[in-house]
Amino acid sequence: MDKTAEKKSADFIETWAKLQKDFMDNWTKSQKEFMENWLEAAKKMQESFLSLEPKQTGIPGKDMVNMYNTWFNTMVNSSKGFTDEAMKVQETWKTAVEKQMLMGKDLFKGFPDLPGQSSGKA
Repeated sequence: MDKTAEKKSADFIETWAKLQKDFMDNWTKSQKEFMENWLEAAKKMQESFLSLEPKQTGIPGKDMVNMYNTWFNTMVNSSKGFTDEAMKVQETWKTAVEKQMLMGKDLFKGFPDLPGQSSGKA
């Protein structure tokens, strides 16, 4: 492989790796923002629902509202925990992919050093 072709290939791989890293960064960031926004919207919906809560004791719907509130809080907390763990998995996966891309880049750089290729003979 001549030096010009080698340089073009190295530039291509460098550009591809950068684009992949940018994609992974944006993807994990958007996933995290989506879940945070979804949880915030759910909390606001709950607050508006609870503002309709009967204030007097003994009203038949009060127990139902309290059960809903307990259920909803449990679901939000579970979703938050799930989201946090999912983000950890995504970060681990992103790091692994980035390391693999670097290893691939290093491997590519080593191709000219293979026996028979550095001298141009096969």
